[in-house]
Amino acid sequence: MNTLPEPLNPKKDLGRFSASCFTYSIVMLVVVILYTIFSYFFVLFQQGFDIGKTEEFVKSFMDKDGGSYIIASCVGVLIFTIFRGKQLFTRDLRKKNKKMTAKVFFFMICFLFFSQLFSTLTSQIMNAILSLFGLDLSEILSQDFSSHSITMFIYTTIMAPITEEIIFRGAGLRALEKHGKVFAIVMTALLFGLFHENLYQVYFAALIGLGFGYIAFEYSIFWVIFFHIFNNLVIAEGLDFLTNYIPKSIVNLINYGLMTAGTTVVLIVLILNRSKIKAYITENRSQPGTYKQALKSVWFWVFSILCVLAAFLPILLVYITTR
Repeated sequence: MNTLPEPLNPKKDLGRFSASCFTYSIVMLVVVILYTIFSYFFVLFQQGFDIGKTEEFVKSFMDKDGGSYIIASCVGVLIFTIFRGKQLFTRDLRKKNKKMTAKVFFFMICFLFFSQLFSTLTSQIMNAILSLFGLDLSEILSQDFSSHSITMFIYTTIMAPITEEIIFRGAGLRALEKHGKVFAIVMTALLFGLFHENLYQVYFAALIGLGFGYIAFEYSIFWVIFFHIFNNLVIAEGLDFLTNYIPKSIVNLINYGLMTAGTTVVLIVLILNRSKIKAYITENRSQPGTYKQALKSVWFWVFSILCVLAAFLPILLVYITTR
C-alpha cells in the first residue's frame, strides 16, 4: 500500500531549526558563564584570594581567550547532530555537485571583499543616523575583531568557520531545502546574520550567507568552509598582522583598494549574468505562500528577537551612560 508523502510544512521546519539555533545561543552563553566562573576561582586561588587582582586578571583573560567559544562550538555541533540525526554526517555534509572552477573561485574571493565594503558602508550610515539622536557608536562599530591569544586565533580562523558552516550550510540548508533552494539560502543567511548578535557583523554575515548558501548547494560545503576560513584567516587576521610591519594607514589603503576592486568585479559579473541569476531564482523558488507560512514560526521570532536585543544592547548602554 502506497503512503501519501508528508505535506510541506515550512513553519515547522524553520521553527525546528530556529529552536536549535536558540538552544545553541543559550548553550554558548552558559558555557561562557561557567568558563568564567571556573577561571575566576582558579585564579583566585593562584592570587592568594586577592579579589581585586583576580577580577582584573580574569577580565583581561576573558577579553582575549577563546577557550569557552571552542568548547561551545563543539557542543553546538552536537546539538545540530541531534537536530538532524544521522543525516548530518551521512548525507548533509557529503553532497557534492559541480566541480569548482577558477572563475567561481576568483568571484567568491571578490565577493568577500564586496561584502566587507557593503558592511562598512552600512555601519557608517547607521552610525550617522544614530548620531542625529546624540548616540556615538563609532567605538562599537570599529571595535577590534582580531585575535589576541592562541585560543581565540584557533576559534576565529578554524573552529568558527567549520562549526558555523556545519550548522548553517549543513544542517540548516538541508533541513529547508525541500521548500526550495532560494528559500533555504535566504532564511539560513538571515539567521546566520542574526546569530552573530553584532551590529557590525550582522550585515556582513547575512550577505556572505547568501553566497555561501549558493556555493554549498551547487558545489560543496567544503568549499564554503574554505572561503569562510580564507575570510577569517587571510582577510581579517592577515590584514591585522600586516599592521605589525606596515603603518596602519597604508594597510587601510590596501584594504579599501581590495574592497573597491572586489566590489567592481562582483557588480560587473552580476550585471552580465543577471538573466542567469533570474533563471536560477525562478527555477529554485519556493511555492507561493511559503515565506508567509514560515514566518508564523514562534521559534523563529524568539531567536530573532533575542539576537536583535543582544545586538542593540551596546546602543542601550551608550544611551544610558550619556544621559
